[in-house]
Amino acid sequence: MELYKTLDYTVYPSDKRTITVRLDDKYGGAHEYFCNPTIGYYGNDFKYIDDEIRIRFVQKLDNGDTLPGLQSEQLVYILLDRLEKLNAVYPHDQYGKMKCGLNMFLEACKERIDDRIDRNVMGELKK
Repeated sequence: MELYKTLDYTVYPSDKRTITVRLDDKYGGAHEYFCNPTIGYYGNDFKYIDDEIRIRFVQKLDNGDTLPGLQSEQLVYILLDRLEKLNAVYPHDQYGKMKCGLNMFLEACKERIDDRIDRNVMGELKK
């Protein structure tokens, strides 16, 4: 099995694939990502540099150990904070739509957590 896979996602309007995931046997890769950072938009495209930023998500192993990392919600709260601050300087109608989508994600996360707590499987590797 390959150790890493470059994902097919691109950041509009670029066609460059800049996100890589570390693969694993159980999830196919869902806990460690690497992104090429950009230095901005120039000449009708984003310029990416040959470097990487690592994003690691928390992972509970089958033996019960936990590898520390971000929660998905933390990443979304960072995005919400960034949107609010950018909108204060460069307002745009689309910020409201972006904020709504992120809040919808957070609401779904809360519903999932509540369901897992109600079923007594929160924090466990159970469906």
